[in-house]
Amino acid sequence: MNHKSYLFKADKFNAGIPSPRSQIKWGITKIWLPLLTPLLLLSCNSTYLHNSSTEKVPVNKIISLKFAEVPLAKTDEEITQMRVSKSLTLNYEDGSSKIFPLSYHKLLKMGDKVGQGTFGLITDINGKAITAKDGSPFISQDPDGNSFISIGGKHYLITHMESMPGAIYKTEVKLNGKQLKAISTESVDFKATDGTIINCASSKTPWNTHLGGEEDYSLNSIYTIPESPYYQNCAVKDGLVSSALVDGPRSYFCAYIEGIQTYLNENSIDKTNAYNGKKFTPYNYGYTVEVKVNKDGSTQTAKHYVTGKYTPELGLVMPDQKTVYMSDDGNAKGLWKFVADKKISDFNTNWEGTLFAAKVKQLSSEQGGDFNMGWIKLGHASDREIKSLIDKKLKLSDIFTIAKLDKLKKCPENFKKIYEDSRISCLQLKKGQQLAAAFLESRKYAAYLGATIEFRKEEGLAYDAKHNTLYVAMSRINGSMEDNYKGMETINDIRLPENVCGGIYALSLNDEFSAINMKAVITGKPLKPGEQYADENGCSPETIANPDNLAFLGNDILLVSEDSTRHLNNMAWAYNVKSGELTRVASLPIGAEVTGVTNAIIHRQDFLFMTQQHPFTDQPLNASYEKPALHIMQQAKDDDLNATLGYISGIPAGVFIE
Repeated sequence: MNHKSYLFKADKFNAGIPSPRSQIKWGITKIWLPLLTPLLLLSCNSTYLHNSSTEKVPVNKIISLKFAEVPLAKTDEEITQMRVSKSLTLNYEDGSSKIFPLSYHKLLKMGDKVGQGTFGLITDINGKAITAKDGSPFISQDPDGNSFISIGGKHYLITHMESMPGAIYKTEVKLNGKQLKAISTESVDFKATDGTIINCASSKTPWNTHLGGEEDYSLNSIYTIPESPYYQNCAVKDGLVSSALVDGPRSYFCAYIEGIQTYLNENSIDKTNAYNGKKFTPYNYGYTVEVKVNKDGSTQTAKHYVTGKYTPELGLVMPDQKTVYMSDDGNAKGLWKFVADKKISDFNTNWEGTLFAAKVKQLSSEQGGDFNMGWIKLGHASDREIKSLIDKKLKLSDIFTIAKLDKLKKCPENFKKIYEDSRISCLQLKKGQQLAAAFLESRKYAAYLGATIEFRKEEGLAYDAKHNTLYVAMSRINGSMEDNYKGMETINDIRLPENVCGGIYALSLNDEFSAINMKAVITGKPLKPGEQYADENGCSPETIANPDNLAFLGNDILLVSEDSTRHLNNMAWAYNVKSGELTRVASLPIGAEVTGVTNAIIHRQDFLFMTQQHPFTDQPLNASYEKPALHIMQQAKDDDLNATLGYISGIPAGVFIE
């Protein structure tokens, strides 16, 4: 995910599976019921007709579907355009087929005034606009995760801003003919949780709320205390942190604090006390966040501290409504599982359950690798318990004793050498600090207990109920996923050949939704100078590069979205998990990342949302690490740089699941 922005069931047509135990009212005379009985046995891969009420009658089973392939850009104009698949072909059980034309529509641009709100405007704790370094209003160009929430007869799009400070926007939309129109927008109030940061990918829960991640790359406690060899000495004046270090260079860690302090109007940050302030503490950020939209359009928010603190891309709830998976973006990161004590059926600010970290055993290094998977228990707690620890303004040195490596790169006796977040540390857990370690220092404690903290650029998650499979995007297969990368790895569970183009992994789940195996199913193909496409691409454009957002649409289709500088244009792909076929369904303007992919069914139409994050910003690199189409990037006008939230229309309702 990009993290370059700084301060500086109202008429819903659902394609669900008719339950054999349901009381189904057909609204037709009983004399025809025997003729329709076989239709009740059709699977969810069916299209539907409506009768006079809102009930659904299956008419013909879909056996396969195919998006028309989007060709690679050949002209300067095509390089700058948003181009999507022109059609979707459905093939039915009776041998017939039908073609549905598709088109892309812009819904919102960043900075658009909608109703009384400005989409993407970053505000402080009191709702006042924050200004950028040049004095202009801070408008995020990094919209990311989207969820579509229908409640109280209205429809809302919940959209992340991957910025510092972060923000989540609630936009009401309505159907205007066959297209959608935004009629109001406003920033969700996060005052109750002291704000949020780097809001990345998201999912929708089974209880109709929005779940996302705070991807706080740089708020690692190893930077907060002088005892740590990685201490960051930020410039602080009158309790205000600058984005620079005392000796001048800009620091992401310092910039993150600067962003949050601006949201909080905080001017009491003390770098001699692990950068805690009256309001701010680094331990308050780096969790999954939840947003509920009420029937009256108001919102409620929660941070789920029991899912652990690290760099969460997003959380994804399994069908048991107890098990939640969380990915962890960056280098030397973990894969996480939270299991609630009881089924979650509605918005609840106090989750309670057990946090686990993945432990893998490599079976093969071929084609991205194959692994058996187990889980190490970190601890059990409730959100309230962990929030009470956060409120104490703890420091890393309150939880672990810290030592430095000797000349032989060994830790002192009784200290454990761990590798996480690209850093080696010597730690000793303090007595009675297991709970704080598990939930405030999740990655360090997981490494301390022997979990696999070697995943690299772990991004999107998606679940396929038909095959009980969880998909995880690894944007790159290199760094900590290589064999003892730079000689730093203390456990070295993952030993794969480098593949800078990344891959998609399928995790097989058991009956309790616990992952037991992880195997790569798609990998990108790095190019060498002189190979086909190498003048404009670093990875072959005939397959994925640096996958990020994932969305499982149903009918065996996994949508894979790219965040790459190794393709001339980032693309979205339809991957058929049954046949293995991979089809380009979108090509974005140069420099733009694909984000916010989700779909929604409104009034018998399916809308597939897809956002263009930061267009004309990320410079592509070819196989020789040269900059193709640089002239196009340089010619971009101010309006070209505005990110756009849009959608693909023309997909009939009933083809994909919501």
